[in-house]
Amino acid sequence: MSFKEVRSFTETMKSLGYPRLISLDNFRTPNFELVADCLHWLIHRFYPECSMSDDISTEAERVKFLQAAAQIMLAKARMKLNLKRLYAADGAAVRELLKLAELLHRATQTAVSNDEDASDTADPAAALKLLDAAAASAAAAEVARCGVALHDGLIAEGQLREARLRALAAAHDTSMVEAGIQETISGLSEALCSVAGKLQELASTERQLSARLDKRRSELERAEKRLATLAGVRPAYMDEYEALTGQLQVLWLHYLERFRNLQFLEAQLEGYRKAEQADADAAERRRRKMQRRLA
Repeated sequence: MSFKEVRSFTETMKSLGYPRLISLDNFRTPNFELVADCLHWLIHRFYPECSMSDDISTEAERVKFLQAAAQIMLAKARMKLNLKRLYAADGAAVRELLKLAELLHRATQTAVSNDEDASDTADPAAALKLLDAAAASAAAAEVARCGVALHDGLIAEGQLREARLRALAAAHDTSMVEAGIQETISGLSEALCSVAGKLQELASTERQLSARLDKRRSELERAEKRLATLAGVRPAYMDEYEALTGQLQVLWLHYLERFRNLQFLEAQLEGYRKAEQADADAAERRRRKMQRRLA
């Protein structure tokens, strides 16, 4: 259901002269009495001579009322109504009622325009003056087309009659409507039970998660308190640790100094060794040179 459909239905019923005032909020909740009254009034506007009971006090009477209305509209106007939507008596029923109201409104407008055309063409001489050859040719073509359509419709009348009889016979079958209603009710009941079960499961899961969350929160609070307590307490060995750290720093500095001195002395010793080796090599070369001269 849309707001546009409800507004169109209320305006159409008002233009047709429906005696009751229909509000836009009447179909927000199921209102079978209003739907039945509108349907009964529309059918009597269509066919004033038809007689149908307006008793809707029980569910069985409501089903009979809707079946009678559907049978009349199917037989007289070849319009099929959705009984499930009408029985629901909510926004979906507005669409079915709107079809009847619009059909009756169009018929009323057509009758009014025909009356106006009849009054305009009361003077045959004036009407003949308005006709020309092109209009006459178009009218002749339209008559021929309508004749062909009428011939085709008469040929198909046999099959259509059988289909109408089958539809009218099916309209008397109350068990089908009752079975559909019971099926819808059972489906809604199953869906309701399923939703209720899921809600219970969600509630149980929510309670479990809430208990776990509370437990974790309490554990976190205890851990934070313990951490704060430990952070505020100075260990007993801290003084000894600081003294040993100072001694280790002094020993480390002494070690670095002695290591650097050792590296320097080793470099000096290596230089002296290289110098002595160079002097020995030079003396050996001079000795060999003198031996060669003396020889």
